[in-house]
Parts: sequence; C-alpha cells; structure tokens
Amino acid sequence: MGNAIGSEAMSRILDVTDELRACVRDTFTPCEGIYRINDFGEYVSEEDWLNVWADHPAWWPHAWMLADNGQFTADQVSRLTVDEIEALFNSAAFEPEYAYFTEADGDGMV
Repeated sequence: MGNAIGSEAMSRILDVTDELRACVRDTFTPCEGIYRINDFGEYVSEEDWLNVWADHPAWWPHAWMLADNGQFTADQVSRLTVDEIEALFNSAAFEPEYAYFTEADGDGMV
C-alpha cells in the first residue's frame, strides 16, 4: 500500500504556495483557465499553475489542493499515501472550498 507522505513532504508541498503567489494576477484572457489558490481570492493562470508544478512530482498539486481546502487538514493529508491522495483528489466527494480550477469571464476578469 505504501507509506504516508509525512509532514516533511507536506511542508515542502505547501512551500510551493510562495511560487504560486508570485504568479498572481487580476486579469486574464477572456475564458482562460485559471486557478484560485486561496481564500483571499487570488488567481493564477492555468499556464502558470502548470509551470510552477512542472518540476515537482505529479501528485504534489493534488496533495496541495486537498490540504486545508475545506475537507482535510494538511496534517491529515500528511498521513496519507500517494495512492490515497490520488483517490481522494479524484473522488466525486472532493469539493474544494478555497482553491480550485475555474475560468475567467468573457472580459478576462475573475
């Protein structure tokens, strides 16, 4: 089944937030894919999101999305295996509260 990712890995995953925040913008191309990254209503483009996560394991953004996003704490996620993280992230029951994918409106606004 695998080992839990642990608190050290979870901490490194959460540190990526600083990289994401460096990409925050207020306007986008109309109907562009964007990610809301926190409860402050900050957004990054889908391209920036993908670029930030490109140098990390593919499951890291899933763990990041699960942590402190309405259903699971970062501590709870740190006690999960990669397979459990993937299953929860891909579950229809996962409904992110603060950070999620969406699209800019027809004027490029959020």
